[in-house]
Amino acid sequence: MATRGQSVARTLRDGVLDGTYKPGARMNEVDISNTLGVSRTPVRSALGILAAEGLLDYVPNSGYVVRRYTVQDVEDVYAARSVLEGLAARTVAERGLPDDHRGVLHKVLTETEALCDAQDWTETIRDDWARLNEAFHEAIFDAAGNRHLRELIGKSRSVPQLQVVKFRWHDLDTLVESYSDHVEIFDAIVARQGARAEHLAREHVYRAGRRLIANWRKFETPAAGKRAPRRVPRAA
Repeated sequence: MATRGQSVARTLRDGVLDGTYKPGARMNEVDISNTLGVSRTPVRSALGILAAEGLLDYVPNSGYVVRRYTVQDVEDVYAARSVLEGLAARTVAERGLPDDHRGVLHKVLTETEALCDAQDWTETIRDDWARLNEAFHEAIFDAAGNRHLRELIGKSRSVPQLQVVKFRWHDLDTLVESYSDHVEIFDAIVARQGARAEHLAREHVYRAGRRLIANWRKFETPAAGKRAPRRVPRAA
């Protein structure tokens, strides 16, 4: 059973991720406790939880504020991810893909192909694609069998805002392109082509990062001649 602090943390987390609390906004304990109708103790606990998750920063003499992620932050995250995920693909190719992981990857690719064949883009397809995409990459990370690499990859992929918004900017073309990438990565791993698997995985992550950065820049840079507030991209 969730504690009061965990319940408040869930509410505040949703508020940060959906843009209710804007980047740079101060998370005032008194205001939040009054709004949610709880004491300051669970609010204080919740703010600590969100700070540990990377959603908030602590500013001396000011308290907790919603963390800002700039275009440079996004570029840095994906630069690290491309190297780590490339290494994971190479490791699996060189060590050999276990049969159970091969089965998972084959199932994921089959289901993704069906989404591509639908020639449609709906919220349901987007959510299915998000699930299948994560399953594909997770199977490779797990198959690599390197706990330390797995932890580093997990940290590089755990930026909450990026995880939430990245699929909001996908479309059918993105799905088809990513599926094609996944097929090539899978084929290289099965063929035990380590260098090729690494290259394909790195390029796949790099291109995904460029798409996200292009969209992120639209929200970070106000239109010419206007002073627009910075805000977290919200779901359509």
